[in-house]
Amino acid sequence: MKTMKTNHRPYLIAEIGFNHEGSMETAQRMIRAAARAGADAVKFQTFRADDLALPSAPHYGLIKPAEMTRDELRRLKAWADEAAVDFLSTPFSREAVEWLAELGVAAIKVASMDCTNTHLLGAIAATGCRILLSTGMASLDEIRRTLAFLDARTSGEVVLLHCISNYPAARHELNLATIPLLRRTFGRPVGYSDHHPDPKACLAAAILGAEVIETHFTLEPDRQDGDHAHSLGPDALQRLGADIEAALEMLGSEEAIFTRPDRENAATFRRGLYAARPLHNGERLAEQDLLLCRPASEFSPADLAWLTGKVLRQDVAQYAAIRRNDLMMDDV
Repeated sequence: MKTMKTNHRPYLIAEIGFNHEGSMETAQRMIRAAARAGADAVKFQTFRADDLALPSAPHYGLIKPAEMTRDELRRLKAWADEAAVDFLSTPFSREAVEWLAELGVAAIKVASMDCTNTHLLGAIAATGCRILLSTGMASLDEIRRTLAFLDARTSGEVVLLHCISNYPAARHELNLATIPLLRRTFGRPVGYSDHHPDPKACLAAAILGAEVIETHFTLEPDRQDGDHAHSLGPDALQRLGADIEAALEMLGSEEAIFTRPDRENAATFRRGLYAARPLHNGERLAEQDLLLCRPASEFSPADLAWLTGKVLRQDVAQYAAIRRNDLMMDDV
């Protein structure tokens, strides 16, 4: 798996999910398009419809065509390798976990619905793969118990993904401030799994320190059915990556306060004290005799009160900077 941060931005996952609708040709096109748009990884879902829903469920017919065989998964992984992106998938059965482990996937994504499913989590932990754990619908105590379960089985590294399991999730529901809370509470890498149609949510998550961003991806962003309605097209995904890089470059780091790039401008932009008129030897300085203007000089505005009343030992030309050796020695 690529480093969690690449080129100043989080690890960016294009969540293809079941937007390919069972077409391997479409899936291949989506992998290539996501790679061109700058994704670090593409993510699919490995399931049988019967693993997820009863045949009577409304979405059973929607997901049924997107089932994939073991051989089809191998082809997807090969295409991802060719496109130089990581291949990820979400398994919904222990058999699917075995398939993904056999493929040597970069990480295994756990859907929010399975955040507390120890039957599935035990199989995933046994693979030793890095785990991307979505936390939609989960309380802090549930997340804590799941992490303890995985730690007890010496699983691979766990990355927590803040997630709101509404499709789509409304802006006021996102609560992206949970990202730093999860990091403080559990001391793990934290990312964001997005179900919001506006990519600004992912941008905000990156600014809050998300190390992984997962966002739904489609070749048909104008479609309003299925997951297409809250998915980004290739152009939007590419813009998102560029916007995140720009925002994080602007964000910088706290340590930069000690090496700030504008410090060298202080001498030019800060004010010094200058003669407002021709001043003469023996004159006592009054406030109106002094100009506070740029650039900085030997005396600063903080010295104005101290200078007022001091006696000059020599003439000072108008607009010349006041210097310490201009003053009577007794006043210095």
